[in-house]
Amino acid sequence: MMGSLAQSVTPEIACVLIPAGDEGLLLPNVCIAEVLPWRRVNKIKNAPDWCVGMAEWRGQNIPVIRFDVMNKGNPSDDESHRCLVVMNRARLTNGAAFYALAATGLPKILKLSGEDLTNQSRGIQDAEVAAVRVGTENAIIPNLEFVETRVRNLIAALNG
Repeated sequence: MMGSLAQSVTPEIACVLIPAGDEGLLLPNVCIAEVLPWRRVNKIKNAPDWCVGMAEWRGQNIPVIRFDVMNKGNPSDDESHRCLVVMNRARLTNGAAFYALAATGLPKILKLSGEDLTNQSRGIQDAEVAAVRVGTENAIIPNLEFVETRVRNLIAALNG
């Protein structure tokens, strides 16, 4: 009896849905180091359009990026950021240990199983792994290796 009960339970993953542009970003919560209110971001001369600038966090300067611009390449003057989501490096073994995503709203914590997600049939950009629906919301599962490579290259160019 106990064995059949354990088999019928679907494992859930603690996730965070981050508002960032038209679609949210869906990430496991272990990728998030901290969520901060928006703070001053120092612009970087000749930075790519997806880099908002650098922000101070725990005594270090970390790059702040706009995922929507990095992903779709359409820069806008939208400055409606509400918070910074500080990310732990998840995919690469070298490069910046932390960077921040500019979020347009407060992230939501969710517990999800595979049954809670529905794939969207649309083209996937380089910075995406998948496009999904979570309930009534569209979300992107970001390609963190792609994002972190771009951040690492940016930091190398700034320090080079």
